[in-house]
Amino acid sequence: MATTKAHDINALGQSIWYDNIRRLFLENGEIARLIEAGVLGMTSNPTIFEKAIAGSTDYDADMRRLVEAGETPNAIYEALAVGDIRRAADLLQPVYEETNGVDGYISLEVNPLLAHDTEGTIREAQRLFALVGRPNVMIKVPATPEGIPAIATLIAGGININVTLIFALDKYREVMDAYLAGLEKRLAVGGDLTRIASVASFFVSRVDSAVDKLLAAKGNTDLQGKVAIANAKVAYALFQTVFSGTRWAKLTEAGARVQRPLWASTGTKNPAYPDTHYVDTLIGPDTVNTMPPATLEATLDHGVPAATIMQGMDTAHAQLAQLGALGIDIDGVTQTLLEEGVEAFKKSFESLMGSITVKRRHLIAEIQGRSAVLGMYEGAVAAALERMDTERIPARITLKDHTVWGSDPAEISNRLGWLDSPTVMKPVTDAIYDIADEVWSDGITKALVLGMGGSSLAPEVFAKTFGVNTAHLELGVLDSTDADTVRDFAYRFPPEDTLYIVSSKSGGTVEMVSFFRYFYNLTAETFGAENKAKIGEHFIAITDPGSGLQKMAEDYLFRSVFLNDPNIGGRYSALSYFGLFPAALDGVDLYKLLDRASLMVDRCGATLPAADNYGAWLGAILGVLATQGRDKATFILSPTIASFGDWVEQLIAESTGKNGKGILPVVGESVGAPEVYGTDRAFFYLKTAGDSTHDAAVDALQAAGHPVIRLHLSDPYDLGGMYYLWEYAVAAAGWVLSIQPFDQPNVESAKILARQMVATYREQGTLPTQTAILTEGKIAVYGNVSGATVSEAFQAFGRLAKAGDYMAIQAYVNPTEYRVAETLEKLRNTLRDHTKLPVTLGYGPRFLHSTGQLHKGDGNNGLFVILTSDPLQDAAIPDEAGATTAALSFGVLKLAQALGDMQALVANGRRVIRFHLGNDVLGGIKALMGGM
Repeated sequence: MATTKAHDINALGQSIWYDNIRRLFLENGEIARLIEAGVLGMTSNPTIFEKAIAGSTDYDADMRRLVEAGETPNAIYEALAVGDIRRAADLLQPVYEETNGVDGYISLEVNPLLAHDTEGTIREAQRLFALVGRPNVMIKVPATPEGIPAIATLIAGGININVTLIFALDKYREVMDAYLAGLEKRLAVGGDLTRIASVASFFVSRVDSAVDKLLAAKGNTDLQGKVAIANAKVAYALFQTVFSGTRWAKLTEAGARVQRPLWASTGTKNPAYPDTHYVDTLIGPDTVNTMPPATLEATLDHGVPAATIMQGMDTAHAQLAQLGALGIDIDGVTQTLLEEGVEAFKKSFESLMGSITVKRRHLIAEIQGRSAVLGMYEGAVAAALERMDTERIPARITLKDHTVWGSDPAEISNRLGWLDSPTVMKPVTDAIYDIADEVWSDGITKALVLGMGGSSLAPEVFAKTFGVNTAHLELGVLDSTDADTVRDFAYRFPPEDTLYIVSSKSGGTVEMVSFFRYFYNLTAETFGAENKAKIGEHFIAITDPGSGLQKMAEDYLFRSVFLNDPNIGGRYSALSYFGLFPAALDGVDLYKLLDRASLMVDRCGATLPAADNYGAWLGAILGVLATQGRDKATFILSPTIASFGDWVEQLIAESTGKNGKGILPVVGESVGAPEVYGTDRAFFYLKTAGDSTHDAAVDALQAAGHPVIRLHLSDPYDLGGMYYLWEYAVAAAGWVLSIQPFDQPNVESAKILARQMVATYREQGTLPTQTAILTEGKIAVYGNVSGATVSEAFQAFGRLAKAGDYMAIQAYVNPTEYRVAETLEKLRNTLRDHTKLPVTLGYGPRFLHSTGQLHKGDGNNGLFVILTSDPLQDAAIPDEAGATTAALSFGVLKLAQALGDMQALVANGRRVIRFHLGNDVLGGIKALMGGM
């Protein structure tokens, strides 16, 4: 191989090491290539191992073997990490021999949780050094007050040490002194010094990251980007001083080697600085520079080999002195960096162990059962999976190939951003928490999402699943235009306590606009209409770039606006800002949630066979069972994650219900005995670890011959993976069904009709009238059936059902009224048990954004029971935010939406009946049940 920049730097006395490790690179020749290019050693740390083990599938095979052997998470980590260290040491062994033990090392960190435990660090370092069993390994010990004495003891014991997290000059002097003391102690007992190696990892770029902010605050730009290099140069001068003179002479006569300064954290964090900024300026004899991948590649490409370490030494001293003159305490800065570095490595280690624990649980669950008992449908599903492999469907989905679903890219190519959400959202998680921290620090204790469908369902899952953490905000979701509901939420979430999250992809839905105007006026009443800035602090928007909501947020001085990826459809947006910001306010650990989602991304990998790809496997089952008549996907969930059903209901119904086809999701249904279900059901059992609530019932369904698919969740954070899994599975089911899963062609029809009715109301002061087929007390019935009583009309409507049908109760009532909700559930279960039909229950207008597409786009299998009501007390919708005029109320809007949907259903040839219950909803529902 030709001479490289690394070879040239090595010739100047500086060794290039590689600050990275990953199983794939050890096995695919990448590390061997780098060694040939002049890399003479490697370093690792907890953050690197976290990325390697938790962020890739490289270790899954070994992890599975260890899990099957019953190993604990700690034992799994150690086996994986030590295995990599041994592989790296073996690859570097020739370098170690050729340099006579000067180079060729790989470093392994002591458990960072021991950073403040001297005796624990000593024992752990001794154990790890013996466990790896290679002469060319260094054990990394942090330069904490407790780590310094451990270094001397370990050196005296003949263990190679990489002292890490050195930022301060005085700390560096202590490290060198500890090294010398260890050598002297070893020499005093006749120990061999010739093969003891040590480096002192002096961190560079992090110093600039911290100091540059302080300089900017003081208006100084001259020193920005220079202090870290000055600090390192002065450290090198200290090195030269310490490793000379009579004390060192005695040790070097006994064969001791200098403890070389190793420049760490040499990746450029400020994009304004050259990418080799911390390489080109610090080259000199007896030094090491350990480089992250990007910095190493940049150095090999355009680094400038030259002996620079001694250049400008006087300037370096002067720059540090100037820093003090500016009132910047460099000692305080470096102490903070040390503390933050220790904490960061602790966090990475804990996160790594958490990820291993999760992966272990997943593997145990997979080993014990990601299962599907499909009976007679097994062969058809296997054939679909084989066809997926033949047509490379998983790979094409990952590549966002629109031809998986259709030749026209419209509403496909621009709807696949969800595939990247787990990766894209990780870097912005800190920014989400920054805003959340501001909200918390301002004394706000509640948050209310104002949105519909994809904007509201994921936040609702987080609120119901994770509950209220006392250290965070109470999270609520308003997605009903029922006037009594709106007033109830206004009472529970008053402006002085609440942040209102106005959430809409399009930024123009009538519900969102109405909610905003109503709550803006309430907030204006609280703080004074003239105080727009104060009012705006209580509003945050989540929307697509360029939407009307973005403009609204600017006009009304919202606290902040989150602009979501416009290539994500609403029902696929759970892992984007729409779901994650409300979740953060509720105290959900987004890092953990996205880690679980990333694990699922790996399990839906492009190169996996379809049968091993979780999403493809589940999508094939969904699609094939639907084509075989099992098109009623019935969800049974552990109680702690029950609300996930409402989210997945929208995803499936709105994605698959079109072109005369459809999969009906049945969620929230009480689990019945096998005999109350027809042969059109497939059961999906999502169960959290330790819960057995529905085990017996599901076992009975399986024994009765129903298809049963079981998915295990280790804890509620696995919902992160479930979101991604079901998004992928529904997309894959669309391929099976030959439909385009990302559009919703029939949703707009009901909206158009509702808007027309609202326009009529504005012009005439009344909504279009319908003629009732009968009235009974306060109840009026509308439809094409006959009966002398409400109950008889209801029963006559039920007799229109045929095999394969379902019944949908569409309740435009107050969903927060417990007695009403309880009675509706009773009605639902009674209907199911009497008719053997699947019966769904949706609250209007919420369901329009959820199952409305399926209702109008499937094969005309539904019987629709619309329940409307009058509010106990109406609520006016301001004509504009801040306006005192109101031509419309929520009561009128809700009825207009109900009538519009009914007209849209009739226009599509659906079987529909409406019962207007007046203001006695509970009595009206009981009247419907009179004959049951």
